[in-house]
Amino acid sequence: MLNWGVIGAGGIAYVFCNGMRFTDTGQIYAIASRTETKADRFVNDFEIPRQYSTYEELLADEGVDAVYIATIHPLHAEWAIKAAKAKKHILVEKPISMNHTEAIAMVDAARENDVFLMEAFMYRCHPQIQRMVELIQDGEIGEVRYIRSTFGFQSNFNPQSRLFNREMGGGGILDIGCYTASMARKVAGAAAGELFLNPISVKANGKVGPTGVDHITAATLKFKNDIIAEIATAVECNLGSSATIIGSGGTITLPNPWLPSSPCRGARKPLPLDTTIPPSQIVLNSYQRRETTEITVEADRDLFAYEADMVANHISQRQAPAMSWDDTLGNMQLLDKWRDEIGVAY
Repeated sequence: MLNWGVIGAGGIAYVFCNGMRFTDTGQIYAIASRTETKADRFVNDFEIPRQYSTYEELLADEGVDAVYIATIHPLHAEWAIKAAKAKKHILVEKPISMNHTEAIAMVDAARENDVFLMEAFMYRCHPQIQRMVELIQDGEIGEVRYIRSTFGFQSNFNPQSRLFNREMGGGGILDIGCYTASMARKVAGAAAGELFLNPISVKANGKVGPTGVDHITAATLKFKNDIIAEIATAVECNLGSSATIIGSGGTITLPNPWLPSSPCRGARKPLPLDTTIPPSQIVLNSYQRRETTEITVEADRDLFAYEADMVANHISQRQAPAMSWDDTLGNMQLLDKWRDEIGVAY
């Protein structure tokens, strides 16, 4: 049973705490926020025993086994490294850092201090991804040739908001494009019998706004097994969320790739423990059989509970197969290259 300390009291931290209600591998033990009223809400809603006004105080608490870092992107590296030095295991929100250099420093800190570290790509922890990999490796769509992965929404421009402020890590690539990049690399790896592949070529175009962050952008990737991927993201255009894999013998589509089985996402109060956890769907289209099949992937807990369990079940290995250190570093390299291609500083 892990005692979790949560650093940051924003929306995603609330979702994580809600998801922890559906697991028995850990509990929320402490919350730290520089805004007392935000922390008060967490303490009241989730009956959290300890509350701190500084992150340092939480890290000094010997009762905290693992920390979930849910701050804005630019603070991830600083507090993950401090957590590692405090000998706390670490789950840090995506993107793990602002760039590849910071990510290397974080991995090095985890290794030197012998603690667990994982980037919080929660969708990678859901059984939907394992089922997708099985379909690819069982040859259900033949040879994988093309991947299309999108994640984008429309938001009104506000230069002071997190989404559009460069100093706060704004832009679509860091905020949600990281999902599309990680999916393409996962699928290309599955087709090669590996956990992931890094692209050998990245080409991109995009719209960069007046604050220097990307508003709309798409990239094409090529992998060593000749798979081509198209990844797109936006914060001022509703691209929707989908992942489609096109092979020589059919297609696989994930209609809800990023948030399957998560009633906690968007919930504004603690969910009852008897809340129904919805299954996810994978659509398989076979050219040979000339049929389309909807495959149901059952889930027995919330998506964020799967993520917490992934951490708890791999503490001793110090990293988890859902998002290993090498996987994270490869993804950050791709994000750096993508931003470089469209002229966004990183």
